[in-house]
Amino acid sequence: MVLGGAVCLGAFLALAIVVAVLSARRERRRREMLQYWAVRNQWQYQPRPQVEWWRRMPGRNRRGVTLALSGLVGGRPVSIAEYHYTTTSTTPGANGATSTTSSTHHYVLYVVRLPRSWPAVAVHRRGAMSRFGRTLFGDRATALGHEPFDSAYRISADRPELVRGMFGRDLVAEHVAGRLPEWTLHGDELMTYEAGRIADPAAIPARFAALVRIADLLES
Repeated sequence: MVLGGAVCLGAFLALAIVVAVLSARRERRRREMLQYWAVRNQWQYQPRPQVEWWRRMPGRNRRGVTLALSGLVGGRPVSIAEYHYTTTSTTPGANGATSTTSSTHHYVLYVVRLPRSWPAVAVHRRGAMSRFGRTLFGDRATALGHEPFDSAYRISADRPELVRGMFGRDLVAEHVAGRLPEWTLHGDELMTYEAGRIADPAAIPARFAALVRIADLLES
């Protein structure tokens, strides 16, 4: 039995090593593909960029932005980047022992740079707790006074008194219609993100359409 257990453990470790090697090779090929696409399309590929985008991401992992590609879309300077952070959970066992499980969460973030700086603003879809809080305490000073928008979205801003002037009729209508993502604006960097990793580099420019639309509407 001891010998059988040792053989099973050895087979498991060997399989784990093979899986890790294959995974590393796939990741290396994927990054090479991104670099090749960047060169062909006159974009810049940058590993480990020194940026502050992680401050606006879940987990706030200072080392979480692992790569970025920067170029032009619709005449606007843009960047697409990958970010990750890890969470751990501990589960008690039946015999009093505990087991710890780690999960890594991956995101793709999109940044459009604007010609000038703006006050910090963030737009988020309301969840159940936010809707309940609004029912109890009413709207914040950042509410727009347009019920279809205010019931579905909440705005946070460093300068609430400027919010209504930033959100024109068309920007509000696009949000209410569900055609725009959540977004944040710090200085001249307009940003949104989604779960996952960069897959098909040929699709990168099209992925900026909604964020570029927001930039256009902010400036109109």
